[in-house]
Amino acid sequence: MNLIKKLKIKTATIICVAGTMIGMGSVSSCVDDINVGNGFLDKQPGVDVTVDTIFAKGENAKRFLWHMYGAMHNPFTYTGAVWYSHPDALTDICQSYCGWHNLGKYYGGDLTETDQDNGGFVKFPFIANGDGNARAGIWRTIREGWIFIENINRVPDLNESEKSQLRGEVYVIMASRYLDAFRNFGGLPKVDRSFLAADIVDGKRMSVIETAEFIDELIQAAIDEPGLPFFVQDQATNSGRLTKGSAYGLRVRLWNFVASPLFNSDKPYLEFTRNEENQDINQIWTGGYKSELWQKALKACEDFFQANSANGNYFALVQPTGNGEQDYCNAFRAAYWFRGNSEKVIEVHAGPGTDAWNGDWNVEGMDEFGMALFTLEYMEMFGMADGRNFPYDGVFNTDNPNNVDIFVNRDPRLYETMVVNRNNLVEQYQGLSSTEMWQGGNVDQTFNPAVTDNPWSTRMKLFKYLRDNGYAAYYPTNYAYLRMADIHLCYAEALAQTGNLQKACDEMNKVRARVGLGKVEVMNPELNLTTNKDNFIEQLLKERACEFGYEDSRWYDLIRYKRSDIFKKQVHQLRVWRKDANGNKMNPADYNGNTSLEPGEPWPNCIYEKIPCTNNIRVWWDTDNQTSKWTDKWYLSPISRDEINKGYGLNQNPGW
Repeated sequence: MNLIKKLKIKTATIICVAGTMIGMGSVSSCVDDINVGNGFLDKQPGVDVTVDTIFAKGENAKRFLWHMYGAMHNPFTYTGAVWYSHPDALTDICQSYCGWHNLGKYYGGDLTETDQDNGGFVKFPFIANGDGNARAGIWRTIREGWIFIENINRVPDLNESEKSQLRGEVYVIMASRYLDAFRNFGGLPKVDRSFLAADIVDGKRMSVIETAEFIDELIQAAIDEPGLPFFVQDQATNSGRLTKGSAYGLRVRLWNFVASPLFNSDKPYLEFTRNEENQDINQIWTGGYKSELWQKALKACEDFFQANSANGNYFALVQPTGNGEQDYCNAFRAAYWFRGNSEKVIEVHAGPGTDAWNGDWNVEGMDEFGMALFTLEYMEMFGMADGRNFPYDGVFNTDNPNNVDIFVNRDPRLYETMVVNRNNLVEQYQGLSSTEMWQGGNVDQTFNPAVTDNPWSTRMKLFKYLRDNGYAAYYPTNYAYLRMADIHLCYAEALAQTGNLQKACDEMNKVRARVGLGKVEVMNPELNLTTNKDNFIEQLLKERACEFGYEDSRWYDLIRYKRSDIFKKQVHQLRVWRKDANGNKMNPADYNGNTSLEPGEPWPNCIYEKIPCTNNIRVWWDTDNQTSKWTDKWYLSPISRDEINKGYGLNQNPGW
């Protein structure tokens, strides 16, 4: 069904705003190389071309579509998030130790609505002024999408099936960009077609429900396109292209977010205090708790699995080939990183260089400058290899009388996510068979805890995506925007919220089994996970953190459950010390000049210190030395004041 014919609307919104969206007359730089699969077209110079030029040939129309692909959200590129940083560093799982980090507006609590006009310093910009990071704004892509939909039938050298497939892909791109913005701002203006400069527009934001339904209509429009396949048929040349399966999966994420307590609660998270036109509390609230929204989220999951079954269950968790730690790590690595496998429901490919629309792959930059270093709180979220939750909370800041090695026999995802103090590595790290993270150990002889811009500052260094320096060069990069583990965990959440806790555990266990963990309800009987919904949701959030760390999930999980308690807690770093013969901390000066173990020397016992992170203190934290300045306004981002002042109907979110 053609969405343009289906939607009956009075007016639409946002036209040619500050360069955000292109006019019908010309399109700039629409032929940049976006890395789709391994057989993409060679890069062509950016030129100004007319719509007539674009839709005169199928090749040109496809290039225009690849350009839109390049604007999809990717937190690992300069254009995808705060410059050089990562949204996880706003949560409890990462902390920035960079002396010049661009998260300062958040850590200092002084982000304003005018900062939204400079996209490089916000985690998600509302508009796209100019180049660079600002290109992550959604509206230019939405407008390009409608131009494509309205003109693709003009292309003479594409058959209807090809046109249908391309239309379907565009609908999914537009739905994904709308959903990205929805998770940051709440209700959005409705843009349902391209606009001319002479058009009268009404930019008033829709309600939460209206926005969700509009996104759902875009998703359905993609599903209704007969030429759009359910999965990519030729991964070698087309990995990363969107499909019907992508659309079904996006619907799962959509209704999971709408049904969550941020919007779906007995009262709004915050009231409006600014006297401004067009304010409607339903722009950030569903009007009361609605259990039917969780039923809708549940149905979205069931529809996905039913459609997947009808297509041979193409989408599936990547499974290990054996039952050893390395097998589990390899399966998990393939799931979050490698391109073109059954795990990826939606994968986003970074451009090949700074000229690309989606920018450089920036994981190494984030790591090198200490922009998002893992915290002790995150390390403790990873349980034991048998499936028990981490049992050693009491070992920190003691003399460790039982000589517990807290890094032995852990959830394999811990080892795939961060470098920790560990002997007899299954897979060498930088040529080392052990990573000695104690003071004066072999991984960083020059470590100084007072120095910023140091990737070792918290003593739990990034491994996920980066792995061993240079490894990424051998494997094409991609961001797992949506993968099967997320679908299963969304299903588990919807089952729990609708009363089926045993089946919810079963779904969670499918994800855990991939890395060899025992059944969550069996290995943690004290939590009563088949009868206690609150405990299950807490375990689910922990499971999601372990599975999706550094994948831009934690922030949205915390805001949708309104977890101000977590945002207010100070995070910690770890210090590991070797024990001497008397059970005391061993001074690195006593290592006899050898920073590593002597050949044949046994792995030592250690003392573990839990130390507050004091570099780049966040005003959100509630500590002995400061009272938290957290306010619930942070759950949603401010709308650009520059856009509001243009007078086409926008209004601000509460508290800003």
